[in-house]
Amino acid sequence: MFRTLFKRKSKADSTEPALDIRSQRPSAGELRVKGLNETLFLAPLPVYTGQVQVSLRNFSQMNETYLELGGNNRGMVEQGKILAFGIWLPLLTAFVAPSFVIMQGVLFYPENFPTPFNDFIDAIKVFSSYALLFILPIGAMVYGMLSGVFAAAKSYPVRFNRQRREVCYIDDTTHRVLIVPWESVVAWVASSQGITSYGAMRDHTFGMGLEDEEHDTVQFVLSAQPSDAHALGMWTSIRNYMEEGELVDAPNPMLVILGLTPTEDELKPYEGLHTFEIERKGARFMGSLDDDGAHLTAEQRHRYGYGKRTRWPLRWWYIRRVLVFWKMPYLIAEWAHRKGRPTLPEQVQAWSQPLPPEQWAKPSPALQKANAQVKTAMDKKGVNFVDACKAAGLH
Repeated sequence: MFRTLFKRKSKADSTEPALDIRSQRPSAGELRVKGLNETLFLAPLPVYTGQVQVSLRNFSQMNETYLELGGNNRGMVEQGKILAFGIWLPLLTAFVAPSFVIMQGVLFYPENFPTPFNDFIDAIKVFSSYALLFILPIGAMVYGMLSGVFAAAKSYPVRFNRQRREVCYIDDTTHRVLIVPWESVVAWVASSQGITSYGAMRDHTFGMGLEDEEHDTVQFVLSAQPSDAHALGMWTSIRNYMEEGELVDAPNPMLVILGLTPTEDELKPYEGLHTFEIERKGARFMGSLDDDGAHLTAEQRHRYGYGKRTRWPLRWWYIRRVLVFWKMPYLIAEWAHRKGRPTLPEQVQAWSQPLPPEQWAKPSPALQKANAQVKTAMDKKGVNFVDACKAAGLH
């Protein structure tokens, strides 16, 4: 699986936290297989991967000095929409279901329903008693959302400082600061498969291990991913930032070519009330309501090559917003964002200050040599990542 993902054409998140990386020191390109579990190590020595970077908006801050992994509220709007669906279920059970039952009875068995209104009131009482059972799953859903928000408000993000070439991890419980060299970070992609009554299930995890030499322990950072391509893409995003200074969540240059300039709201690294306006703008875009030919008639748009204007994407968007109680999910996301996160220790704040260019740390000669060898093997010789690392003498 990993071999095909890392294959290059010639031009001529799960792993357990107890993964042993101290007594069995891994190397970049090393593939460990144990039963139905596969673990591909990407570092130490963060060499070129040749993969497309993917973030899923997991980075809460990114600038010329540091990148933060974690610390945002991405996905909170979607959770609010799911909660709205959960609220609709008891309402439909309590009021809509008895309406259909009484209507069917009146139409097909009128002799049994001489007083439809009274029968409807009685049906509501019966169905409402069953609808109360939905309080348990809705309560569990709300509890899960709230606990997640409060847990995030106590969790520190992992910060990558590209000028110092170091990584900072802060323990959520003890608040102890651990700063390790970037090139010593162990990173891997793990894929595990299990068999259930529904078929084969596969989990993918991106993981990092930060070694604490003082306490002889390893701090693990694990992130479940939808696929191994997403896990590989996340590591590539981090590596490209640290090595090349690329900002993965920066506006796509193609947007400028297309004349689409991202707004300040679209560049915000979190979800909130502004997400409502972003989604509405997207619905208007789908209907071609705001393009350059918006002032033209239908005949003129057809003559000049513009798409047909339609308000139905926007209408359906409004219908869906009504079904999720308008801005309720976005208000929840805004509240989750304002809950914030713990204040970083003064040591970390000082460590995060920009440095003069002449004081920036440089890649080690070993990394520079390995990068050149791996990149040449993958891009020019068509070798996959594992074999390229092996040819470079990394494992």
